[in-house]
Parts: sequence; C-alpha cells; structure tokens
Amino acid sequence: MKDDLIPLRDILKEIEFLHSVRDRTTFESFKASSSDVRAASYSIMVISEAVRRIPAEWLDEHPATPWHAIRTIGNKLRHEYQRISEIILWGVITIHSATLKATVEDMLAKHTNQNP
Repeated sequence: MKDDLIPLRDILKEIEFLHSVRDRTTFESFKASSSDVRAASYSIMVISEAVRRIPAEWLDEHPATPWHAIRTIGNKLRHEYQRISEIILWGVITIHSATLKATVEDMLAKHTNQNP
C-alpha cells in the first residue's frame, strides 16, 4: 500500500536540514562552501522529487504554492547545475522553504487522519 504521507515527511526533513544551514551560516560563507552548496542542492532536489509524489488533489488544495517551480528547480539542479547560482539556492533556503514548510505541515495535519 502506498503511503502518501511519506513525501510530506521527506520534504519536512529536508527543510529542517536547509534551515540548519541557514541558521549556522551567512550567504557569503554559504557560497564559499562547496559542501554546503552541494548539500543544499541535494536537499532541494529531494524536495522537488518528493513534490512529484504528492497526490495531485492535495496539491490542488494549495493553489498559491508554486508546485511547478518546485518541480522545475529539481530538473535544473540535475541537468543545468552549472547555471544555478548560489543566490537562488540561498533564496530557497532563507525565504521559500519556510512557506513550503507551513504548507506541507498543513497538508500533513489534514491528511494524517485520512490515510490508513
């Protein structure tokens, strides 16, 4: 049986990691650290892939969330990695991840009791 909650939990775990990066560094330090940039890129790819596994009707409940952009950034990181700037990654880490976290927590709360 497919557990539709797994991708939500995966997203929250990766956002927790991204927030740990945000909380311990500055943008200047982040962009100077290839390991932080790579780790953040990987987390964002995981989030992007997990969004693809969320049921469409759940995504439709949150039309203001840029689901297409979230899926697209994963492809860009995989196939056009040399064109993704650290400032874009930093924006995902410091701004967009908090909004996504609130949305995913809402989805998880709503659907936890509906999933057997």
